Amino acid sequence: MNGRKPFWRRPSWWVAAAVAARNVNGLRQVRQTLARVDRPVPLSVVEPVALHVVIPVLREQLHIAGALAWFVPLLRDIPGSTLTLVSTAREERERTHLVGRLAGATATDLTVQRFPQLTDDELTALAEALAKTGERTLTPATAAEVLSAFPTTADVIASEIARLREPVVRHVHYEGDGRKAAQVNAVVEQLAADSAEEYVAVYDVDSRPSRELLRRTAEFLARRRAEDGELPCVVQQSARFATQDAADNRWERALCRSAARAQTLWTLRREIPNLRRYTESVRHTRPGLRGLAQTVGHGLLVRTDVFRQVGGLPTFTVLDDVAFGYRLTLGGMPVDSLPFTTTVPAAEYLPELLSQSERWFQSYLDYPQCAGRWHAQGHGSRLDHTAALAIGAYRGVAWLLVSPATAACLALALGPRTRLPVRATAVAALWAATVAPVRLLAEAEGRPLTVRETATQSVETLAGLLLKSIGPMTALGRWAVTGTRHSVLAPKSNRRTKGRETP
Repeated sequence: MNGRKPFWRRPSWWVAAAVAARNVNGLRQVRQTLARVDRPVPLSVVEPVALHVVIPVLREQLHIAGALAWFVPLLRDIPGSTLTLVSTAREERERTHLVGRLAGATATDLTVQRFPQLTDDELTALAEALAKTGERTLTPATAAEVLSAFPTTADVIASEIARLREPVVRHVHYEGDGRKAAQVNAVVEQLAADSAEEYVAVYDVDSRPSRELLRRTAEFLARRRAEDGELPCVVQQSARFATQDAADNRWERALCRSAARAQTLWTLRREIPNLRRYTESVRHTRPGLRGLAQTVGHGLLVRTDVFRQVGGLPTFTVLDDVAFGYRLTLGGMPVDSLPFTTTVPAAEYLPELLSQSERWFQSYLDYPQCAGRWHAQGHGSRLDHTAALAIGAYRGVAWLLVSPATAACLALALGPRTRLPVRATAVAALWAATVAPVRLLAEAEGRPLTVRETATQSVETLAGLLLKSIGPMTALGRWAVTGTRHSVLAPKSNRRTKGRETP
């Protein structure tokens, strides 16, 4: 005997086996989801349900006209529907903060990467103003003068609505300090609707739901009404993610594509199956907590009476959408995942991608605060909150470990001293996370891949997985160092991509 431990007694084997088991189960979920969603089916003619579309906006002047051009024709065909764009006074306060950050900036500092909150035109104007002064750095006065020449989002909305004169379009300006959730709640407070026959529909300014999507949604709602005797409480339109290759660097474009594909696979592998299992358990098993709903803030439809019943979107957390799912879970309310998806823009630049990932992970850090607040208000038992926190912690830790687990399997697969069974298990884990789902996704979209395309996209997806945990780690590190998870600036960039402008 050579004295070496059996491979199954080594930690490396158990790491590879655990990752392989999770990835193979995830691959199974992707396969099952693709068999259910986006299937071509004939559409029935049904009466559409009134939608009160709410689009919260911040620093999105360039996208108001496009959003109006898209949504107004859609909502004209749905009687009783409205479109509300809700701006916020936070934009003016954040502009003042940006002036302070711009003070001392040089010409080379005025980039999208350094100031993603500013538009390309604003950055160009700042650079030109700096050149005219003959100074090396911007002064607060110069920065303030340049930015004040550009209209705020509220100004643009008011101008566009005055030009359109559309009765279905409204503008609400939120004066408080809250973020997206507070903006949406401010709109709903002004809605006359409070019934089980109408929905609040939350979309982002760059969301582009098609007529077919809304027709299929109406048919889905009619089918659920026929089965349950009432319209669904909450409906989630899940999304796939896609980039427009806006970055100048090839490697940056590839990384952002990989992250978009990895996020799409997460939607198919985790988001949709989790919602489906949760809703089925709520509808068909004994009362009590069954899973944890995880809603997403774009393409979220909430019956107006349900929205008010649960107190609207939570404003005491850093983010609102996942926390809203926690509140729905405590109320035992089903969240129906539509059997079809839409496509939304993904991050185009690496700093934006990392910031977005960090921001999304904040939702998992919000769960303890949700438990404390809602348990004190009498929503849910101690056991309910314990179960919800355990599920949330598992999901958060799983995200946090994606990159380390992928890196460990890659090292085991390539390591010259790795035992054959361990190497084979590590390779299986990587294959189930990259090659197999990439091919499944392409086949479902009707575009089978060549060997070269499979290799390229699999490597890109691997890169996306290796990058995936950086945002969560940054969120935890920033919290540990600063003691707070709140930031002066809303951590989103000024969107630079434009959607199709024909519904």
